[in-house]
Amino acid sequence: MTQVNIPFPLSSSPGSSGHESAGRLINCYAEPLGKDIGAQKGYAPPQVVWRKSPGLSLFGASAFTGFRGGMLVSSSLYAAWNNRASIFTSGGVETTLTGTLNGTEKVFWARNNKTPTPDVVCCAPATGLFAVSTSAVSFLSAWGAPNSIAFMDSYFIATYGDGTLQASDQNATTFNTLNKTTAQSKPGGLTRSVPFNGQLFALGPNFGEVYSNTANPTGFPLSRSYVLQRGLLSPYAIAGHDDGFASALIWVADDFSVVQANGTPNPLKISPPDLDRLIAGVTDKTTLEASVYISQGHPKWVLSCPAFTWEFDLGSQKWNERASYGAARWRAIGGISAFGKWIAGDTTAGQLIYVNPNAFDEIGSPLAFTLESGPVANFPNRTRVARADFNFVTGVGQAEGQDPIGTDPSVGISWSDNGGISWSQEFVRKLGRQAEPQRITMLRTGMTGTQGRRWRLRVSDPVYVAFLGASQDTQLRR
Repeated sequence: MTQVNIPFPLSSSPGSSGHESAGRLINCYAEPLGKDIGAQKGYAPPQVVWRKSPGLSLFGASAFTGFRGGMLVSSSLYAAWNNRASIFTSGGVETTLTGTLNGTEKVFWARNNKTPTPDVVCCAPATGLFAVSTSAVSFLSAWGAPNSIAFMDSYFIATYGDGTLQASDQNATTFNTLNKTTAQSKPGGLTRSVPFNGQLFALGPNFGEVYSNTANPTGFPLSRSYVLQRGLLSPYAIAGHDDGFASALIWVADDFSVVQANGTPNPLKISPPDLDRLIAGVTDKTTLEASVYISQGHPKWVLSCPAFTWEFDLGSQKWNERASYGAARWRAIGGISAFGKWIAGDTTAGQLIYVNPNAFDEIGSPLAFTLESGPVANFPNRTRVARADFNFVTGVGQAEGQDPIGTDPSVGISWSDNGGISWSQEFVRKLGRQAEPQRITMLRTGMTGTQGRRWRLRVSDPVYVAFLGASQDTQLRR
């Protein structure tokens, strides 16, 4: 018998087909462990732990449906819904605003530095610009039909499909028609602008322009610094500039890759080919939405559409997938830092939810930690697997948890010997009641295929999950 480690991935790598997969992380992520443990004879400490992704909890129910985006201003959380707007208190209590916020498409929010009460505006790309107070919504017809709004250095800045950037008067919703410029480096107009690190990124479908404040005494207050060689594929597929995050500006580019601003005309590509292929395969690119959140020291950039959700961990520089129960994507959209939480809209209901590392489900629905290995291979030879051991943190049941899934949790283990085309039945092993350790072992699981064996681990119970690696004992069969 030979003992070999089972290769679980640090970053999700599903491949174009199961045979190509190097493993998947769904609702879980890899975190490196400390390396300061001195080497001891016969002891090799784990170098990585795979943790269950944070769950979701209810922040506040709404009278409306179809979350379109939001923003925190002072102690009020503004939220846009289908044709309406509302504000939430820190306790999740909603107040409906009078007036209509026309449309159902996602919107962009901005506020200025006017004192004592800032102006708050909201841009619905298909309709135009709205002024939003703590009591009402009103249409700002003078602005015409901008497709996005941003705020930088005391100015609201609107973008238009013809490439125009229009600046407001200082800390006001009025504007001088002469205070504008036009992005002219390439044809195609502008799609969106966002402020980041003291600069304005104005992005079109196949290019971008970066502006800095040069305190121009007349005309447009910003001057162009350089031209970006990558455009923005979807107006909603950019994030990282958000209040409370601002770690990195990341967007989906016109070549179907995910790129990160790096201060040069050529932003850094950070997406793997697997994700590039998924993006290219999305029929309606406007359904691609980016958002962010931070949980337990992990800043995450999230890309979702109806077909998938992928997350990029800015700390580890690795990717993992998310999927809510019964869906192909994660249900949270539009992360907002507010009241000490990361609050989002819910694609399944008219409500606001928040990322909660102490929740191991999603508002009562299962959150399935799913980890697939790469192949344990000895191509083209087959092997007999006499034993496999899985190093989970055990004894994680909660005496006060939901019985039996919270008090006596389990892990489902299955395997594939044909490159992931089909999987065995799922065998259940206990993770242990509270403070009761368990050994998690599979015995006599048969012969592998010529492509080796892949393992799948799944924990749907609402408990803490941490996995530290696995090994299998194999015997060569020719």
